[in-house]
Amino acid sequence: MKKTLCIFLLLVSFGCLSQISNGKVQYGVHITTFEGLEKTTRMKAAYLKAMENAAFLNFELIFDTKESCFLLKEGLGLDDQGYGYAKLFSGYQGKVYQDAFFSYTETTSEIGNYLVKKDKSIEWSLENVTKEINGFVCYKANAVKTVVNSVGVFRFPIIAWYCPQIPLSYGPNGYGGLPGLILELQVRNILFGVKKIDLKPTEASVPPKQKSYQMISEKEFENLFKK
Repeated sequence: MKKTLCIFLLLVSFGCLSQISNGKVQYGVHITTFEGLEKTTRMKAAYLKAMENAAFLNFELIFDTKESCFLLKEGLGLDDQGYGYAKLFSGYQGKVYQDAFFSYTETTSEIGNYLVKKDKSIEWSLENVTKEINGFVCYKANAVKTVVNSVGVFRFPIIAWYCPQIPLSYGPNGYGGLPGLILELQVRNILFGVKKIDLKPTEASVPPKQKSYQMISEKEFENLFKK
């Protein structure tokens, strides 16, 4: 079944590729609670503010056939602190650039400005399950995100709905590597959902250029923080 699905998606991709050269996709984000949150009063208060302000976060994915850029369109929330929490808990750390192999997060922090390089490859499991999003037929894919810190090793589910009709392997916040653009992405309790798709923009959609920051790996960036 998986082999048949992959062949089908490949055929669909070949049929659509020549029709799409660039575009813009707008995403909103929805933050929900998670198991164990009620045990930490301080964390709970921050998350409540994040959930209230998440509706005010608007993201944009600008792409062409070679690269993409995912960025936050700055706005105002119910309050500055809640808006900041919403941005923090959404997992957004700065502009995310993607090409065919890697994603690069433009990170500005007290330890310096860097382009943090991440391998885009994720072990996706493709399912023959579909749903319609903004008029596009999307297929489901599953993966697992592993987080290792001083407390232990944690694994969170990832669910992506990608569109073979838009055969570009980009998505929200650096996620990609699927045979189609990701229109909906859920990482644990964070859900990115498409709000608007523009595949024929009035002006050519050109992803912003990366800043000339020093490029380092995720591991190197983590070590800098530890020091």
